[in-house]
Amino acid sequence: MKKLTILFIITAFLFNAMCQNDTPNIKSDTLSAEDKLFYGSYEVGSVPAIYPVFCFSKFANKNRIVKFSSHSGGFYAGFSNLATRKLTNIGTVENAELKLSSYELGLTFAGVEAQLSRKYGWLFYTGLGFRVQQYNADRNYAFVILNDFTTQIHPEEGVFYSKSRLVQWYINLPVMFEYQKKLSKNSHFFIQAGVDLGLKLSSKSSVVYRDENNKKIKNQFGKGMNVNPLTVDAQVEIGFNDFALYARYGLIDLFRKNRGPEVVPVATGVIWHF
Repeated sequence: MKKLTILFIITAFLFNAMCQNDTPNIKSDTLSAEDKLFYGSYEVGSVPAIYPVFCFSKFANKNRIVKFSSHSGGFYAGFSNLATRKLTNIGTVENAELKLSSYELGLTFAGVEAQLSRKYGWLFYTGLGFRVQQYNADRNYAFVILNDFTTQIHPEEGVFYSKSRLVQWYINLPVMFEYQKKLSKNSHFFIQAGVDLGLKLSSKSSVVYRDENNKKIKNQFGKGMNVNPLTVDAQVEIGFNDFALYARYGLIDLFRKNRGPEVVPVATGVIWHF
């Protein structure tokens, strides 16, 4: 898994470098005033339309002249849960009952963006980031593996879990299309839609409780937990300026086929774009 993660990161940055270096140079004296505005630079050898973006890139490139810039890097936080495929049950699926306090945090810090239209605000963005999801089990359940199947069970009599959680870490790659509309000089509206691809780094189930002597006990039930190594989520985002609301729906079950309850991850929250 460590080798796959390192290879994934190296590939992403090589892709960024290729997008930056393989685009043919355009001399500024051959461009019209409109073209200069579109290409975003008056310098000889500038890269038209496609360019790498990094965390806090908007602060580092204030002088870059572009008509539109995608909402790329950002920090997000939201409520995350598990649901049936048709969303008839959320957080109440058998063997996957969760509290509403289940959550996720994520950061997208690097990527490549492209302006798809000179006149209208159509953009494309793909990036690289990390995400953690914590599923808090409800009704004093804990996630365990029994007979190679991930399920939920109660503890022995007299034990109450103060914390019972299933936690996943992912490296993720959003692939998004965006439409942006300027409302005024300093204000704009935007919509993004696309998919968020994830590669699992780790997954584990753990609980916290106190024994008969009131001693705090931490116990880990397992790693891996039959969670799929890959995720593919449909995602939509709508916002103003640098803040937005997002919603995500899993296209792949959280657990491997016949190795856990048939549930998909869902999430909704807020995002701040850098």
